[in-house]
Amino acid sequence: MDVDERRAVGRRLREARERLGLDRPALAARLGVHSGSIARWETGGSVALPYHVERIAEWAGVDAGWLRHGTGSGRAAPVEREGEDLFSSFDAVVRFLGGIGPAGEARARKLDALEGLRRMLTARAALPDWWYELRDRVEGDEV
Repeated sequence: MDVDERRAVGRRLREARERLGLDRPALAARLGVHSGSIARWETGGSVALPYHVERIAEWAGVDAGWLRHGTGSGRAAPVEREGEDLFSSFDAVVRFLGGIGPAGEARARKLDALEGLRRMLTARAALPDWWYELRDRVEGDEV
């Protein structure tokens, strides 16, 4: 993806964030990433992971294809789930980690994602007991 394409994606991501009424730190907290990541995505300095684009699209009620490629209407049916429900189960988080890479691969990225999830859930006083089991399984290359 060249610089102009990254900037176009960044403009659409910023528009979606503004539709949500969130500033960069608030969106970063909701996604479990650093606010500097949001800034880099929006300015075209880097590209968001597909998972993050999907979450932003769901929350903003826009089509993920529009965010990624500028195709479609830029609108989608509103999603009823709130962000808090996205990681409400062990299985949902295992599926998310599987999207990062198969078992035994990308362990550092998976652990980083789990750490972001831990910070997000801890801030809501909702860290489930299974989080520790999952971290151990990722460290043991089982997930």
